[in-house]
Order: sequence, then structure tokens, then C-alpha cells
Amino acid sequence: MGRDNDMEAMDDRGIVLRVVSGLHAGAERELAGGEMILIGSGDDCDMVLADAGVAARHALLSFVNGRFSLRALDAPLHVATTMVHPGDPIELDRVQRVGIGEAAIAFGAADDAGWERLVPGGLGPRPAPDQPARPYLRRLPAVAAVAVLSLVSLAIFAMVVPQQKDVPDPRAQLQRLVPEYGIDDGLAAIDQQGRLVLTGTVPDAATRERIARRIAEEQIEARLELRTGDDIAGDVAEILRGQGISARTRYLGNGDVEVRGAFEDGAALEAASYSRAMREVKGVVRVIPVNVSENAVARRRQPAVPARPVRIRVAAIVRGDDPHVVSGKGDRYQVGAELPGIGTLVSITEGTAHALRPDGSLERLKVEAAPKPGEDAPEPQDFSNVRSDVKPLRM
Repeated sequence: MGRDNDMEAMDDRGIVLRVVSGLHAGAERELAGGEMILIGSGDDCDMVLADAGVAARHALLSFVNGRFSLRALDAPLHVATTMVHPGDPIELDRVQRVGIGEAAIAFGAADDAGWERLVPGGLGPRPAPDQPARPYLRRLPAVAAVAVLSLVSLAIFAMVVPQQKDVPDPRAQLQRLVPEYGIDDGLAAIDQQGRLVLTGTVPDAATRERIARRIAEEQIEARLELRTGDDIAGDVAEILRGQGISARTRYLGNGDVEVRGAFEDGAALEAASYSRAMREVKGVVRVIPVNVSENAVARRRQPAVPARPVRIRVAAIVRGDDPHVVSGKGDRYQVGAELPGIGTLVSITEGTAHALRPDGSLERLKVEAAPKPGEDAPEPQDFSNVRSDVKPLRM
């Protein structure tokens, strides 16, 4: 599809989390391998955002084994044209705008070219601190005094003559619309005829119309080559029909198209997905088949229900230089570890500790007293997982 979207594990060095819009725009922090960051408006979050629409514990970001995983917690996230609902995880393999309420963040390598699409001029490495000003006016020779007088005259002339207003750069104006309207792979460029053009993918035709009106209002001479998710999904469905494959298609965002149907011949679907016609569909990166045939459903059935893990008792929460949780049996669990019967330990702060349950919800951990003799142990919880028959086909 014009680029290889296979996710490669990133080097842990030079990875940053940045706020690209909102009240805290420009703020950033480095990410270390194996780190989990809780983002929201609550005081117990690792990154606190005060923007409107930001939930107390809005999202959880993890950077493990060189891969990013993002999960919405108390409120939805907006990734390009996709809405990520609470409990749904999503993996991102490149720098992309993630909307959190009225704020937006992004993460990735500090030198990634994708930062340029989010903010015109980029958010690249910060410049070094300014050096102390040099004393240019010390020990001026006599000829320099004449130059100083000339500069003073020029300054007076500039004050008298009306100043012309700076003409905004149309290309920069156009590029600013990319993060504002969530245009996936949006880019303002000059075509071969020297005309300004805005390319990318938008969620729907209504968004495309709003962008067109905005360009007209700001008197920007440019043409739009914006496709909608429905356009892309329709093109994929047409190619499959040409190969004798009937399926429902849906654009998921980020170049992913879901193909749902009863596929008895998986080889035929795979051949169609990698065909030359499919590669020429602009905006498609991956075709994700979802097989709903009876045979596929039968293969997904599990022979037995896995045993229910017994929930541990939290005997102590230790903070300081070596934060960890101690179970009733004396076992120690650090951030990132699995707490049996509870979930993943994601944070230990001065105020509290949190664990991420298998269903995507967040549990605030509390120290539990030891049961008295004769009292029953707590009922174990069932965290059985459901397998998926989704196997993405990368272009």
C-alpha cells in the first residue's frame, strides 16, 4: 500500500510522551522501557491534564518490549478517525494524535518525522539554552558610532511609516487543520502543477464538508484530496466482489479495514487481500478478516473453562525508592507485575495504588486485614478470556 506498516520494536532510548494541544501543549516527558503511565485529571495520575473533558483516570499507556499499548479507562479516546471506548486496548506503531477530552497527546521517538504532521514546524529536540549575551557595544571604534546613529534614524523612520501585516503562509494554515479535524495521514503539499493540496483520510463526508467551508472562510487557495472511511471500505468491498467474495467491510482507522463474512476458503481471501488491485486502493494499510462461518466458530470453542485464579490479599503497600505490594503470604509485587485474582499493578503513588483488571477497569488497592480464624476466604473471581479469530493481513 505504499509503505510497510509492520511494527518493529523501538529502541528504549529517545522515546517521549508529548502534549500536542490543549492547556499543557508543549509539555513532555521521556518514557523508559517497561513503564506504564496513568493519564487523567486526577491527582494520583502520572500525567495530570486540567483540560475540559479529561476524566479522572482517562487512559493507561504502556511501553513494554519496545511497543506502545494504549487503553481507555474512564472515558473514550480519539485516535485519528477511530473512537477507542473504555476497556478497549489499541496498539500504535507510529506517532499519532490521541485526543483526550479537549487535549491531545502523542508518543514515539523524539526524532520521528511524524511530529511534523501534528504541529507545523515540528516538536523536535528542544534547542540548547541561550548563551549569555555578548557585549557588542563595548570598545566601539569611532566609525561604529556613525553606524549606531544610522540605525537610530532607521528605527525612527520605521516608527513613522505604517508597517505591513505579515501575510500568513497558506501551507502552514492548511497543515494546522490536520490535528484540529483529526485527518489521518494529513499532509499539506505542493503538487506537480505548483498548486496547494491537502491529502489524507477523514471519518466521514460531513467532516470533509466542514474542512472545505473552513478553507473558503480563510480564503486559502487549495484543493482537497480527502477520502472518507466509507470510501475506502467501499473500494475494498468492490475488489472482493470482483473475486467472488461477499463480505461486509468497515474502516477502523489508521489504514485498517475490517472484512467480515463466512470465509470457507481462507486462501482465496488472502490472495484477494494481497492482489495488485487491493494494493492500489489509496488509504489501505491492512485488511483484517473476521470469519463468522460455522466451521470457524466451532474451531474457536475452547474444550474447557480455565480454573479461576484465587485473589490474593493485599497485606501492605510500600512506597519510597522501592515501591511494591506485599501479599498475605509475603510475596512482593512491583509495578507491572500480575496480582493473582486482581490484575496488573500499574501504579503506586503517595496517595494510593491501582491495578488494571482483565475487563479494562481500574481498581484502587487497599490494605486488607488478615481473616480471623474460622472466617471463609474470599470467593475467587472468574477472569476467563475469550479467544478471537481475527488475523490481520498486512499490506
